Amino acid sequence: MSDKKAPRNTTADDPIVHLAGAMADGDDFIPNQEAQGQRGLVNSDTLPTDMGHGGSESKEILEAAGVKFLDEVEGDPMFQYVELPEGWEKRATDHSMWSHLVDDKGRKRASIFYKAAFYDRSAHMSLERRYQTRRDYDRQDKEGVAIAEVLDGDTVIHTTEPIKLPEDRDKQYAEARKADEAAHAWLDENFPEWQSPSAYWD
Repeated sequence: MSDKKAPRNTTADDPIVHLAGAMADGDDFIPNQEAQGQRGLVNSDTLPTDMGHGGSESKEILEAAGVKFLDEVEGDPMFQYVELPEGWEKRATDHSMWSHLVDDKGRKRASIFYKAAFYDRSAHMSLERRYQTRRDYDRQDKEGVAIAEVLDGDTVIHTTEPIKLPEDRDKQYAEARKADEAAHAWLDENFPEWQSPSAYWD
């Protein structure tokens, strides 16, 4: 795999390298190392080996989408070499420990965590579902109503009816949950397999 790029294994560095970096950068040393790690991941030919709770099922889903899994990185089993389908890429987020695996239509297919700090280095990824729900906490705080939205990626495709919340805070949680349940019920009716990260991408 000499032609493939992998993130730098910061735990394999000579400790003198870290000492020199800490002396030069001070408090910025670790944030800089994590930002460099994100760039190294995004520009590499790898994905994390740890796929979270999905495990082998997540790997099978990605393989069905066209991702080819190759060997683990020699000396760094935290990562494995891959070949992504045409148009797929990894994109950095504004948080140095999080990146996204994006398909050829620009849709987020997986979230990737990579902490490159040498003293606590770790990486894992988890697949995303096409359809998600979220609560509109802004309106909940300002208007005292619970509303849930159904999203296709970043696009809102359905909004539940507002539920007026009681003033008693002890009772608000149960009432607000009804908005989430209504959003889930809408998805169950319109996209019965929405909870599977393999469904509805094609």
